Amino acid sequence: MVKENSHSWVVAWFAVRAALGLPLHLHGGGRQIRDLVHVDDVATATVRSLVAPRAHNETVNVGTGTPTSVRAVADLIAEPFPGTRLLETPMPPGDPLGGYASPHRLAATLGWKPSITVADGVARYVRWLGETPGAVPEWLLAERASGV
Repeated sequence: MVKENSHSWVVAWFAVRAALGLPLHLHGGGRQIRDLVHVDDVATATVRSLVAPRAHNETVNVGTGTPTSVRAVADLIAEPFPGTRLLETPMPPGDPLGGYASPHRLAATLGWKPSITVADGVARYVRWLGETPGAVPEWLLAERASGV
C-alpha cells in the first residue's frame, strides 16, 4: 500500500519506486527526521495499552526515540535495488523537518518499547513487496510505463 505524498509512508513509497526503477525524490536533500515505527510494534503497543493497568488514564506516543533521516531511509531502500537514483529536489512548502518521540512514558506505562529497527523493518518490507507484486498501485505502474 502506498499513499502518495504522505510523510508516514516513506518506506513503502521509496521501496515501490525503487522496485519499479523510478527515482527516489529527496525533498530538501532528505534531511527531514522521522521516528519510524514498524507496524508490528504499533500493533503490540496497541494490544499492551488495552491490558496494561497504568494505561487506563494515560496518553502515550508510540515511538522509538530514534531520529532517522529520510535520506537514511532512501539509502537503506537503495541497497537491494542496485542502480536506484536519488534525486535531490526542493523542499515543498509546509514539509515539516520532523522530529522523534520520547519513548519514556511509553516504556513506563506499558513496560515495553519498540524493538524492530528501521533497517530490519525496511528489509521486511522489501521482502514482502517482492512476494506481493499486487501491492504496487496501478498509477505507479503507469508512471513507470510513461517514463516519468
